[in-house]
Amino acid sequence: MSEFGWQGVVRSLKVKLSLLITGVLMLAIVLVAVVLLRQQQDSLRDEMTKRGQAIAQNLASGAKTSLLQNDDLALNVLVRDAMKDGDVAYVIITDERRKVRAHSEVGQTGVLLARAAPLAFVADRLVVTRFEAGNRGAIIDFAVPLTFRKVRLGALYLGFSEAAIVAAVGRARQEAALVTLGMVSLGLAAAVGLATLLSRPIFRLVDATREIAKGNFSVALPVTSRDEVGALTQAFNQMTRSLREKELIKRAFSRYVAREVVEEVLKDPDSLHLKGARREVSVLFCDVRGFTTMSERLSPERVVSFLNDFYTLMIGLTFKHDGTLDKFLGDGIMAIFGAPIAHPDHALRAVRAALDMQAGITRLSAERVARGEEPIAIGIGINAGEVVAGTVGTEERMEYTVIGDNVNLASRLTANAKTGQILVSRRTRDLVEAAVDVRSLGKIRVKGKDDEVDVYEVLGVREPA
Repeated sequence: MSEFGWQGVVRSLKVKLSLLITGVLMLAIVLVAVVLLRQQQDSLRDEMTKRGQAIAQNLASGAKTSLLQNDDLALNVLVRDAMKDGDVAYVIITDERRKVRAHSEVGQTGVLLARAAPLAFVADRLVVTRFEAGNRGAIIDFAVPLTFRKVRLGALYLGFSEAAIVAAVGRARQEAALVTLGMVSLGLAAAVGLATLLSRPIFRLVDATREIAKGNFSVALPVTSRDEVGALTQAFNQMTRSLREKELIKRAFSRYVAREVVEEVLKDPDSLHLKGARREVSVLFCDVRGFTTMSERLSPERVVSFLNDFYTLMIGLTFKHDGTLDKFLGDGIMAIFGAPIAHPDHALRAVRAALDMQAGITRLSAERVARGEEPIAIGIGINAGEVVAGTVGTEERMEYTVIGDNVNLASRLTANAKTGQILVSRRTRDLVEAAVDVRSLGKIRVKGKDDEVDVYEVLGVREPA
């Protein structure tokens, strides 16, 4: 993913976190506001009900006396005084036959009272009914029986408007809206700050990942928290250390084997056998002919320069055929084919590498002659067989190598090789005879062997038909 792609992802995460936190905060505030408004509305209605009930009881006490005295004037005075309360919607006083004796609407006096549902006529006790009265809004109706010594005198009906409750709730709703807006604004700022705080480690992880992609394995991020992000950062640092160690191993190992071999080893570490084990391999020795005499005539600087050119060529060709550089031998090298990564065609790989080495030396010698320097030549010996392969040394210094009589035979073949020759043993010839042309040199006696050994000179690799 490109740099802008990563930045877009992180910014998107930051926006999502901000919106999520703000949304949750707004939902919580709205729910709290709704609950508080509902509680306030219920509390106001309860208080108004109690107040209306008290007014109705007081009016009922006065109305009883006026009804006993048949004093309609006093009844109307009671109604008029009650209507001075802004919350009182209506007051009706009737006799026992439901005839209106006093009414807040004077035109209704003297008629029989009619009440529409859900309102009912007075019963034996106080009845409270809430209903919608069209344009007047919600009304709380109090129906109070007027009795004297258990004798029904009439009834009192008091209507109490909830307009005050509606107005109070409306004001509270406006105030709640303003408070909610303020809290949401603060919450949004806090959410952006929190999202920024949470996304900052992710930004650092993205930048560090980009550095690792560039090959910089020295990245280490500070662990600034003990939460999941901190755990992720710590795991990232552990991964970086592992990659750095792996890269160091790769670089170090690449000095001795082809980088492709290192890649295969790192893909499947179980395939790498570094402990002592018997392995079937091909061992190649190569040395420069006449190097001692040549080095006596050259300055140290020119000797080192020559060896660097020689080693560069030999190591490159060894790695080209998946060989392992075992060691430098002053004026030569020792290479292994078939270990630590096993190759069934290790002998053919060794022969191909040897042919490329002779061809490379021919070119290098021609270049030296063109520069006015003396030519060079090499001899090569190859032997295939069973060896003991593994790491030897101490904890401070270890190396991977092969040991055994077959290694010594490869060295002896090299010593017997003439300039430009590649000598192989009978075992090596048997492994490559289907693809390589050789010429028998008969039997020769080599140091360390009681019996003579069959030796063959490699002429070339046959082209496939």
